Amino acid sequence: MPARGASSSRAGGLGRVLRPLLAILVLLIVAAASAGATWYITQRIQPQGAAPVQLGVGQVPGGQPGQPGQPGQPGQGPQAMPATFVAPPANPIAVPAPIFVPLEPFTVTLQNPETERIMHVGLTLRVSDEQTRTRLEKYMPEVRSRILMVLSSQSPIGVQTQQGKTDMVNAIKQAVNRPFSPLPDGQYVTDVLFTAFVVQ
Repeated sequence: MPARGASSSRAGGLGRVLRPLLAILVLLIVAAASAGATWYITQRIQPQGAAPVQLGVGQVPGGQPGQPGQPGQPGQGPQAMPATFVAPPANPIAVPAPIFVPLEPFTVTLQNPETERIMHVGLTLRVSDEQTRTRLEKYMPEVRSRILMVLSSQSPIGVQTQQGKTDMVNAIKQAVNRPFSPLPDGQYVTDVLFTAFVVQ
């Protein structure tokens, strides 16, 4: 009787040790099978003959022929896609600052046979160079006179349309760019910008 009890207790102790070992072994087999299946599927999906991905490939300015990444050079496979790398310029190109000439607002009377309206307009001229800015400031009374002549010739209905405003801008540029007497050449006003616009 005592021998049978000792034998069953030994078998129970052995079972307690074997169960965790078997569980770990099953987990290892499942993990290995999953990794193998993943590798097999990725190999099947990858297109045949595709060029391997290359990191850090690019055309370095001043590079020698035959270096990887330069199109049409040795060292690349027939299917390889060339990559180019263009370094930013060492000294960025300086963009000239815009030159604006603000003008005092204009108030003019617009007349036609049907109605009479008052137009209040604020303008700023954009010029191409400092010489034009200096010249406009020197001849400001004549600049304002030319602009007033253009503004007062507008129709009350036309100035309220987009096309009417565009035509007015072109007429102002043409009037201001004419030479001032006795100067032989004209100015370089590139744009006329509205800063206020009211028609009453």
